Amino acid sequence: MKNKATPKTPRQIVYERALPFAEKNYKKISVIMGRYDGSQKCQHVARHTLEEGADTVAITLSFVPKSGVNVHFINRIGKKYIDHTLGYLSKRNTYYLMSEHSLKELRDTLMSKMLENTKEEVLSKLFTKKERKDFDIDHSHI
Repeated sequence: MKNKATPKTPRQIVYERALPFAEKNYKKISVIMGRYDGSQKCQHVARHTLEEGADTVAITLSFVPKSGVNVHFINRIGKKYIDHTLGYLSKRNTYYLMSEHSLKELRDTLMSKMLENTKEEVLSKLFTKKERKDFDIDHSHI
């Protein structure tokens, strides 16, 4: 839905605000495609891969051309970051590393709650409460 004050969608507004923020505050990383899951449950795919032996779950901002930006969970195995949710679809995305977590750190973590908390954290860094209300921005836009 487009905002009355601007012809841009909330996802476009978030993308435009998030890209310079990510470039300034996070490290850009190269990500290789893993197996394609396509479930839109990256937090669970990354956690499962961690349980199977990946070194970490990496939380990223993933910029998708002509689509938007997403808080996206991937894995690191050795020195390689791998996207097992998007697989081949990840090839055109740009990733910025926000944090990494070991299995020990995530032992009692609810992954969906972690995703929602991270989305809220990022949105609060990008927008004031008033801006979020004015632009109709919510968790679904990142």
